[in-house]
Amino acid sequence: MVKTILSLLIATALLAGAAIFESYFVQNKFEKMEVALLALEDKVRVGEAHRTDAEVVKTLWDDEKRKLHAVIPHNDISYIDYWLVEAVSYVETKHYDDALSKIEVLLTICEQIPKTYSISFENVF
Repeated sequence: MVKTILSLLIATALLAGAAIFESYFVQNKFEKMEVALLALEDKVRVGEAHRTDAEVVKTLWDDEKRKLHAVIPHNDISYIDYWLVEAVSYVETKHYDDALSKIEVLLTICEQIPKTYSISFENVF
């Protein structure tokens, strides 16, 4: 009986630790992405963004998504890929208004996805 209770407590502690790590990990990756997107957004707003600026954000995302594949669904990753490629394309062609709309969507996604993995009442129950 004592071994069973101890095993349950250890398993619960391991699951709680994994949930906390997952939440922190996802939040950290998307904070990096959000900072890069905000810098790109500032350049786009003043009309000084170039394809290389957008490619830096895309390269950062490509590096981060390799680590995130283990944690978040492929659909979320491909959704971000889609919006990011469009933003890069609009920056390259100097369609800054369209690029801004894509960047705004990406910023919203960077806020929403980590909330899905945070430890909160609505996510636990």
